[in-house]
Amino acid sequence: MIFVKGTTDALNRIAAEEARLVGRQVLVTEMEHHADLLPWRHRSGHVMVGLSDDGHIDLDAIEHALETSEGKIGLVAVCGASNVTGFVSPIHEIAELAHRHGARVSVDAAQLAPHHRIDVREAGDPGHLDFVSLSGHKMYAPYGAGILVAPRDFFSGAPEVMGGGAISIVTWDDTVWADLPDREEAGSPNVIGAVAMGVAIETLLELGFNEMLAHEAAVGRQLLRALSGISGVSVLGGAESPAGDHRLALASFVVDGLHHGLVAAALSHEWGIAVRHGCFCANPYVFHLLRMNKDAVNAVENEVTSGHRMALPGAVRASLAPYNTEPEVERFIDAVTHIARGRMKADYEQAEDGTFAPAGGWPRIASPLNTLAARRV
Repeated sequence: MIFVKGTTDALNRIAAEEARLVGRQVLVTEMEHHADLLPWRHRSGHVMVGLSDDGHIDLDAIEHALETSEGKIGLVAVCGASNVTGFVSPIHEIAELAHRHGARVSVDAAQLAPHHRIDVREAGDPGHLDFVSLSGHKMYAPYGAGILVAPRDFFSGAPEVMGGGAISIVTWDDTVWADLPDREEAGSPNVIGAVAMGVAIETLLELGFNEMLAHEAAVGRQLLRALSGISGVSVLGGAESPAGDHRLALASFVVDGLHHGLVAAALSHEWGIAVRHGCFCANPYVFHLLRMNKDAVNAVENEVTSGHRMALPGAVRASLAPYNTEPEVERFIDAVTHIARGRMKADYEQAEDGTFAPAGGWPRIASPLNTLAARRV
C-alpha cells in the first residue's frame, strides 16, 4: 500500500506500468469514470465492452472479450460503483473471470469505499483484487490524499515518480532505490492528508458500515421512488433497482424541457440545495444512459469543439450520505417538483460556458474575503 494524491493519480501510475507490458491490453467498460478510462486509452491501449441497456455491467460481455482476446488482455479495469447511477459492480466475480484468463483486475473504489467495506481477499483466492485505488475526499477527508493497494511485484522496477525520499543512495553513476513504500512516495509527503484520511476511515468504521448502509439504503429508496413519481423526471438507469447492496444512495436525473444546468442553478439559488450537474466525468456512460447514438454524439462533439459548451448534454445528480435524513429528501423532492412544473421564482441566464446563474448574478455573501478583495480594487 502506498499513499498517492488520489484515485486519478493511482490509476495513472498503474497505467504507466502496464504500458511497459508490450502486447497486453486493458479491458474497460462504458461505465468508467474518465480517470479509469483515459489512462488506458492513451497509454496501454484498451478494449471497451458494452453494458446492459439500463447501464449495468454485462458479465457475459466481459467473459466473451477475455475468451476471444487470445491472452492479449492483461488487466481488467472496473469501477467498484458508478458515480452516475450508483450501480455496484460485482468486483469479485469480475476478478474471477480476469484471473481465469491470465489477467489482473484493477478496481476504482473511489465511489464504493465510503459506503461498503471492501474485501481485497488473499492472493490465492480466485476473486482477490489485485489493485484497489481510492480517494480520501470521497471518505469525507480533506487535504488531497489517496491510497493505492497493489501486488509487491508491481513495484519491483524503478518508480514512476522519482525524487527525494525514494532512494537509498545516489552516486555519480548509480541509483539505488529505497525499499517499499518509500520508493513509491517520492517528494515531501502529504502528512496532514494521510492523517486526515486515516481519521476519516476510523470514523466510518466507528459508525459501522452495516449501519450506514442500512440508513443510506432507506433514504436512497425514498429518493429513487419519489423522483420517478414526478411527471417529466427520468432517472438514469431507472428506479427499479433499489438502493442497498447493489446500488448506492444517489440518483442522476433529467427534467423534460429543462437544461441540467438550469435545474442545478434553481436548486441552489431558490432552495439552498447543492447538486452536481453535467456528465460527471463519465461522458460515454452518460451518453449510453441518454440513449444517444454515434451520430448524436458526433454532433455534440462538433458543437463543443467549436466552443459551444452549452450543447453538452447531461443530468443532475443528488448524492446522499450518512448524515442525510428523510425530511431532507422530502424537501429535495418538493424542490424538484416545483422546478419540473415550471414554478421557478427567478429568471436565469446561461453563460457561454454553459453554466446558469440568476439574472443579475449570484448574491454576494458577506465575508472577510469579500471585504479584503474590495479593498484591493
